[in-house]
Amino acid sequence: MLNNLVNRHDADRLLRKVRRLELNPVVAKLRVRGGARVVEHWTEVEPSMTEWWAVPAVVKRWNLLMTGDADTSFPAHVASKHFAPRDDLHGLSLGCGTGGNELIWARTGAFALLEGVDVAAARIEFATKTAAEQGLADVLRFRVADVERMTADGERFDVLLGLQSLHHFDQLALTLPRLAELLRPDGVFVIDEFVGPTRFQWTDRQLAAANELLAHLPEERRRLADGRIKRRVVRPSRMAMVLDDPSEAVDAAALLPAVRRTFDVVEERPYGGTVLHIALSGIAHNFLGQDAETLALLDRAFAAEDEALPEVGHDFVAMVCRPKNAG
Repeated sequence: MLNNLVNRHDADRLLRKVRRLELNPVVAKLRVRGGARVVEHWTEVEPSMTEWWAVPAVVKRWNLLMTGDADTSFPAHVASKHFAPRDDLHGLSLGCGTGGNELIWARTGAFALLEGVDVAAARIEFATKTAAEQGLADVLRFRVADVERMTADGERFDVLLGLQSLHHFDQLALTLPRLAELLRPDGVFVIDEFVGPTRFQWTDRQLAAANELLAHLPEERRRLADGRIKRRVVRPSRMAMVLDDPSEAVDAAALLPAVRRTFDVVEERPYGGTVLHIALSGIAHNFLGQDAETLALLDRAFAAEDEALPEVGHDFVAMVCRPKNAG
């Protein structure tokens, strides 16, 4: 309907909220506009255990696809291959959130200082506290900032990190060249990103593959946090996406082409997610165990995505880039 501006699933979701007397939060969201809604959305600091990134076996799969070794993380790979022997790098992580990724990068030993910036003060406060608790306050610093305004201040870094944050940036044809200005001429831009459909407008083939996978999972493994059973994956309406978070995948389909236009790609490692990301969304907490049954189900899920990838492509990619014309 109207290029999926709204769809029948919006009515279903609204009805469920009315039945549970949860209409007030929906109305409140309508009153908050633009950037303020983005900040409000990202005030939550507790990590979700219902999404695919929480599943240990999924993380090992990422490692394998990114680095060739299930036990070697992408940060460890990049530090060894692209940073060594440097241990004095000054880095900036764009849209750092609660700082979980930055903790991992700080532990590589490559940074004298790694700064994280985000627009959500609650997340910066949480990240700062966590870094101190883990003894990394000397290496990790966090601050509230809008990265699109930082270039005017003349700040320059050896490393930029775009870790599941760049797909929240709009007007990428203009934004990425501005980000390139934050890098020193010999600097490195490390990217780990969602590069799939803008506003999560999943393709028909992608939905078919995800729903086929979902249909083969036992019902008890498809139980959502609220007790309902996940029956199928649906394409969210554009209105629902904007209402929830106006920045989510706002220009995602343009991200990969814009990166290639702006930077020289030194290494590129796609790692799927086109099927697993949406099939496991909301039910990943049912796959956290390391028991044989859980791992066997996940192995079949991984095989299903591998079979679909030649046709549906990859929605996630890890990259190492340098500024064009760098010496």
